[in-house]
Amino acid sequence: MPRHPSGSSLRAARELYMQVTKDPSARPLVVASWHRSMEYKVKSGSLDAPYLDNPNLDTPLARAALPILDRLHEQLADDPVSTMITDRNGVVLSRQVSHEGLTTNLNRVHLAPGHVFAERYVGTNGIGTALASGRTVMIAGSEHYVEALRDFRCAAVPILHPTRRTLLGAFNLTTIQPGSDGMLMAFARSVAAQIEAEIAAITSRRERALFQDYMEACSSVRPGPVLALNRDVVMMNEQFRAAVTGPDHYALLDHAREVGEDPRWEGTRSIALPSGRVAELRVSRCRREDSDAGAVFRVRLIGRPQPGPAAVPARSNLGLVGSCPHWLRAVADSEAAFVAGTWLRLLGEAGVGKKTLVEALHRAHGGGRSLVMTQPPASDAPAVIERWLHDIQRLLVEPSHVLVLHDVHLLSDPLRQQLTSLLTDLDGTATGQLVMTRQPSMVSTDDELDRLCGISVEIPPLRHRHGDIEHLMRFFLRKYRASGESGFSMDALSMLQRCPWPENVRQLESVIRGLARRPSDRMIHAEDLPPECRVSSHKVLTTIEALERDAILRGLLNRNSNVQRTAQDLGISRATMYRKMRRYGIVPSNLT
Repeated sequence: MPRHPSGSSLRAARELYMQVTKDPSARPLVVASWHRSMEYKVKSGSLDAPYLDNPNLDTPLARAALPILDRLHEQLADDPVSTMITDRNGVVLSRQVSHEGLTTNLNRVHLAPGHVFAERYVGTNGIGTALASGRTVMIAGSEHYVEALRDFRCAAVPILHPTRRTLLGAFNLTTIQPGSDGMLMAFARSVAAQIEAEIAAITSRRERALFQDYMEACSSVRPGPVLALNRDVVMMNEQFRAAVTGPDHYALLDHAREVGEDPRWEGTRSIALPSGRVAELRVSRCRREDSDAGAVFRVRLIGRPQPGPAAVPARSNLGLVGSCPHWLRAVADSEAAFVAGTWLRLLGEAGVGKKTLVEALHRAHGGGRSLVMTQPPASDAPAVIERWLHDIQRLLVEPSHVLVLHDVHLLSDPLRQQLTSLLTDLDGTATGQLVMTRQPSMVSTDDELDRLCGISVEIPPLRHRHGDIEHLMRFFLRKYRASGESGFSMDALSMLQRCPWPENVRQLESVIRGLARRPSDRMIHAEDLPPECRVSSHKVLTTIEALERDAILRGLLNRNSNVQRTAQDLGISRATMYRKMRRYGIVPSNLT
C-alpha cells in the first residue's frame, strides 16, 4: 500500500484511502478497516491513543492471561517480540517485552498499558481491527492507517468467553522484524487458545464455588426459598419454585440479577412483589481467592398473595397513571407520609417517576407551601458548599416550604457527612418538610443519612409494571398528540410491552413523543417504532453503543433479518454480528 508524507491532513487521508481501495493487492479486511477509520475521522499523520489511569486487572481475562504471558516472556527472552493483552475496548492491560530497541519503539507510539488502541482512535491496527472484525488479523507495515505505526507487524486474536462467546479482549503479538506472517499468526492463535482454556477453568471453578455455597444454604436447618446466580448460571431450590410463581417469579429474578451483577451488594434488602407480598432478600456473596463468583439469596416472603381487587390499594386522587399493585402501594405509602409531614425517602431507578410523584403530592397536599427542589452542587468549592447547606437549613426551619433533595446518591463522602450532621441537628425542630430521592443500589442500605427519614418507599421500575405500560402509552399519546388520536396496532402494542425499558417511564415518554409527531390520522405500527423498542437488553447504552445498535437494526431490516448479508454490509464477521446482537438484545424474529 502507498505511504503518505508525514503531517497528512484528513483530506489527504481520504485521497490515500481512494488509492488503497483501487490497489488490487489490498485485502478486503484491511480496506473495510480503513473505511471505518475514515468514518471515525482518524488522522493518518498523527497518533492519538487516549490514556486511562489504572486499567482494570481484576477481570477473568486478566487473571487468566497474566500468568501465561509471564511464562511466555521468560521463554522469549530477548527476542524482538512483544506480547500484550487488551480488554474489549482496546485498552492495553499488560505488555511484556525485553528487547531494548522494540521497547523504545513501542513507547514512542504509546503502545503501552493504559493506552487505548481501538480503531476509532488510532485507525487500522492489529488490536483494534481484531476487536472490530472479530477475526484473527495480521496488520503489517503500510496496512496500518496511522503513519507512526507502519514500522510494526502485529498479529492479534480476539479472546471470547468460553460459554457466553462474548468478546473479552484480544491477545496481540508485535514485532519490527520481517518474518513469516503465517508463523506469527499461528503462535498468536496458540497463546489465545491457552488463555481461553484458562478462562474456562476459572469459570468452572467459580461455578463450582457458587454451587457449593448454594448447597450449603439449602442444607441449613430451615432453608426456605433459596436462589443462587451469576452471569452464566441460575439455581433455585424447590421451595423457591413453589413459593415464588407467576409475575412474582419474574420480578424477583430480575431484581436478583441486578443485585447479583454488583459485587458490592451484600446484606439484606426488601422489594415489593406484584402480588402484594414483600420479599426480604438476604444476600451473601460467593467469593474465592478475591474473586466474586456470584450471589446466594435466602428469601423470606412477608404477607400473602391477595389476588383480585383486595390486593390493590385504593386509587389516590393524585392524577397519576397506573394500576399495578406495587405502584399503587408505593403511591399510597408516599401520600400517607407526605400528609403526616414525615420526612420521606423515595428510592428508584432513574426515570421511574420520583419527581412526578413529589409534584403530584405537592399539588394535592401542599397546603400553600412552596416546593423547592435541589440536588448536590456540581462544584466542591467551600463557598458553594457552605451556601448550599445554608439554604437547606433556611428552608427547613420555615414551615412554608417542602424541600426536595434529588439524587443524594451523588453526594461526595465529605458533603454527605456535612449534610447528615446538619439534618441530625435539625431533626425534631425543623418545621419544613423534607423529601430525599436516590437510586436504590448506589448507597449502602445502612446509610446514616437515609435513616434520618421516617419513611422509605421504593418506586418500582417500569419493567415491574407490565400492566401499566399500555395505559402510559395512551396517556402520553394523548398528551403529545392533542387532536386526532389514532392508536397502536396489535404488533406495535406487543413490541412496546416486550421492551425492557431500562430508562423506565422517561424513556417510554420519549418514544411516544417521537411517535406523536407522525400524521395523526394513521395507526402506529411496529415498523414505526424506533430501534430501541426492538431489543430485549436491560442495559442503558452510551451514545456510541446506541448508534452501533441502530446501525445493526437498520441493516437487518433492510436485509429482511438476514444476519449473514447484514454482517457483510457492515464489514464484520458473522460471529461478531451474533455477538453484538446478543449484547444489544436483538432478536431477528422480533423485527417482523
